[in-house]
Amino acid sequence: MKRVGMAAAVGALLLGVALPAMAQQQPTFTVTFGGEMRVIGYFWDNITDFTDTGPGGTTKDSDSRYYQRWRLFTTVQTADKKAKAVWAVEVGDLTWGTGSSPSGNEYGGPSGAPAAAGRGAGAGLGADGVNIETKLAYVQFDLPGVPGANLLLGAHNIVFMSGSNGAVMDDDGFGVQFNWKADPVDLQVYTVKIDENTLANPDDNDMYVARLGINVTKDIRLTVEGMVVNQQCLRAPGSTTACNQTPNVDFGDNFWIGVTGSAKAGTLSLDGAFVYGQRQLRCPTCSATVAKQTAEERGWGVNLTARFPVGPAQMWAHGWYTTGDENRPLPASSNGILVGNSDKLPIPIGGASWYSVPFVAEFITGNRTIGVPFLNQPLYADPTGLWGVGASVTYALTPALSLGGGVAFVGVSEEARVGKSAPFGDTVVEVDGGLLYTYNSNLSFQFLGGYLFPDEEDNAWGLAFRTRFAF
Repeated sequence: MKRVGMAAAVGALLLGVALPAMAQQQPTFTVTFGGEMRVIGYFWDNITDFTDTGPGGTTKDSDSRYYQRWRLFTTVQTADKKAKAVWAVEVGDLTWGTGSSPSGNEYGGPSGAPAAAGRGAGAGLGADGVNIETKLAYVQFDLPGVPGANLLLGAHNIVFMSGSNGAVMDDDGFGVQFNWKADPVDLQVYTVKIDENTLANPDDNDMYVARLGINVTKDIRLTVEGMVVNQQCLRAPGSTTACNQTPNVDFGDNFWIGVTGSAKAGTLSLDGAFVYGQRQLRCPTCSATVAKQTAEERGWGVNLTARFPVGPAQMWAHGWYTTGDENRPLPASSNGILVGNSDKLPIPIGGASWYSVPFVAEFITGNRTIGVPFLNQPLYADPTGLWGVGASVTYALTPALSLGGGVAFVGVSEEARVGKSAPFGDTVVEVDGGLLYTYNSNLSFQFLGGYLFPDEEDNAWGLAFRTRFAF
């Protein structure tokens, strides 16, 4: 009995010591993961130049490729949910068969080339290459003593004037973001470092953005948004030369301002946006003085979308208009050198702007149905200088299987003085159709096809698919 009593006493002592220790070792944070793997394939003919292939392969622009992307999002959040760190990595987009590799040179590939490093590299035979990139990396925390406010530091998603068909700007950047919410009002202010350049401050390029949102009712929301880009280094596009001169760009010369609105009336959802923007770009013919070789690009755009169900069908209607310039025909780089002042709506970041809605002008604006990947379209995510209207429908055959289709009419806002205004001429009709299949809660498949009828050139067609595993 004495031994039993001694063992019980020792056990109680050890348990009394262990319980506080275990309490102290309880995790003070949680770690969660999310992400996706997607594989995309596409095939098309004539979409780049809308011209049939000539003798000897001239004007050939048929294309077919496969590529994939892997994203992993990691979130570490404190137990009180007042602070978190987010890290997202991306592998891709890996275009199958591209990127040097030590394998396969007997078939005509890079002879004995080492595995390539960098974004999208290493998809050649052998699958060798360093290709992981940082997508997001930030810490975000509540501000003490300021209810509803938080601060974010690091690489994060930067959005300007978002709507149901994308935003005027949607990308990622490194900076500081302040958020505050007290219904029915919310405020977001952020700054992003575009270019650090060679000097500590005088030649930096920075972005300053603010959005004031108002929930007018539970079904009506309005925002007023503005962005100023402080451009202190005005290189020619693609140039890597040092900024050793003061450009003819003052703070406030480069800005965008606009309003967005969304409303619901029963099952009807409406979205709209209006934006005006202007900025300075290189203009070598504008002045003999290097520091003043700039011209102004300015313009406006409007975007309207309606969505409503009809039984098992989902209906979409979409229209947009953006200003264009007869001296700057399409396609023209949204960051290209000017030869004089332009009336074309400037896009803050090329290839990161408005798209269309499902099955409306997909192969012109960016293939929304398969996740808006870049498939080498000349007008991808850049509707400037164009206007268009379209409608589409998605019909659910079963809970897992839907069919979709739509038609769009697209035209140029301003005819060019010389030559055709766009790759397709002045107008083009696009007819799209596809199939959407949900395998389970994680895996889905999207199939898309389009046929385009230009007014001046040869017809074009495209096919694309996406396999998406999301978690």
